[in-house]
Order: sequence, then structure tokens, then C-alpha cells
Amino acid sequence: MSVHYIAKVWALEIPSTPKLVLLSLADQANDKGVCWPSQPYIARRCSLSDRAVRVQLTFLEEAKVIRRNVRAGVGTTFTLTLPDADEPRHDVPPRNNIPPRHDVPPRNNIPPRNDVPATPEQYSGNPGTTFRQTVSKHKEPSVEEDKPTVSSKAADLCPHQAIIDLYHDALPNNPRCKVLSAARKATIKARWNEAAKLKCKPFGYTTREDGLSAWQAFFEVCADSDFLTGKVPGTNGRPSFVAGIDFLMSASGFAKTLENNYHRDATA
Repeated sequence: MSVHYIAKVWALEIPSTPKLVLLSLADQANDKGVCWPSQPYIARRCSLSDRAVRVQLTFLEEAKVIRRNVRAGVGTTFTLTLPDADEPRHDVPPRNNIPPRHDVPPRNNIPPRNDVPATPEQYSGNPGTTFRQTVSKHKEPSVEEDKPTVSSKAADLCPHQAIIDLYHDALPNNPRCKVLSAARKATIKARWNEAAKLKCKPFGYTTREDGLSAWQAFFEVCADSDFLTGKVPGTNGRPSFVAGIDFLMSASGFAKTLENNYHRDATA
């Protein structure tokens, strides 16, 4: 058990379910923040399903508070990479050892700075505000915007890998998604944003957790379709059609699937 890492988890502002999983990892971590529990063991400790644990581990990894390392013959190890925003710095000499300078203009003549602190140690904001939240308010838009932060807002960023995991769980015999290319990420993100604004069940969500639950229900309905799962014989000697992630996440395939073209109504 690492009391040091458990205290860091309690201070972290993330939704309750991933926080519970992260507390379980911290409880088993050594002094370097490393542990190696199996996913079924985490599920038993947290009273969650194996699928829920996989989703939450993906969320924590994308939020960069854990790092997974899979080694053949050893299994998966987890390394906690939590921020040290509340820890004091020890590499700065005391102020009383620094001689006063007389060539510096008074502070009231210096305009206020609006830049963001470069490291957590340089942050000194209001109590209850994390360093990550401070940076997210001021940073410039960039290609790095695709990386999720520890937040539960659905609009914050698309959980690409978590959606793919839900697809694999619900449709294990359909084509596996082995490459998460930029084009695939863009398509999945487009459907994630589109589905959040829909007014038909199971979609129309405002939080990340509700969004993942909605996509889980969607894929489970797809699993009941003989056509989408390749159980309908092909015509003219062609093989049966089997829906892959690209078809289900395309604008046309998603709309036709949601409109009950291939299976029972997703709102049932």
C-alpha cells in the first residue's frame, strides 16, 4: 500500500467510478507507484464488471494518470503518474539567503502576467482548483486537443479507444479494429459529437459516462442483428456482409442502423 499515492488520488478531480479503480491501484502500489493486479481482481475489489474496469482503465490511461506496460510472460503492470501539484519544492533556496536587489522596478509598475505556469510546482491558484484545470483554461488550441483530460463532460473530448473496446465486447465475432488511424479517429469523433446532440434514445448525452453507456447500448442492439453480424447469406455467390467499426461509425451506416434498417429499434 502506498499512502502517498492514495492521498494524491483523493485530491484528484475525476468522476467517482474511475476514482474508485484508481484508489484500488494506489492501494496495491509500491513506493514507486507500480502494481500488477489482474483486471478480474480489480473488478472484484471495486464491485464492477470486467467490461466496466476495462473502460475505466482506458479513461485513466488517456487522462495520463496511469501508464500500462504489457510484458510477455509477466502480464500487465500499472504505473501511477499522478501530478504533484500540492508538493513543495526543495530545490529553491530560502528567500532570506538571497540578497536584496535594488535595480528592480517596483511591482506596481510591472503589468500583470497572463501566461500559464509551466509546471505544477509553479502553480499557486485558488484552493480547490487543480493545475490541470488551470492549464486547460488558458492553453492555445492545437492538435493535442484530442487527448482527454480528467473530466466527465461529454464535450471534453472523444474517448476513441473506450468506444472501440465497447464495439469489441458487444460484437466479438465482427472484424477487429487493429489500427486507430487519424481517419478513424476523426470518424469516431464525428459520430460521438453527433450522437451527443441527438434526441432519440439511447443517445443525447451530456457526460462522458452517459455517452459510453449509450454507445454500449447501441452496439448491443447491433449484436442482435443477423445482417450486421454476418448471419444473412450473401447474394450472387458473394460472402455474407459483416459490419466493421468503419461501417457502424460512418455517417450513412450509423444513420441506417439507428433508424432500424437492419435490426430491432435501438430505443426499445
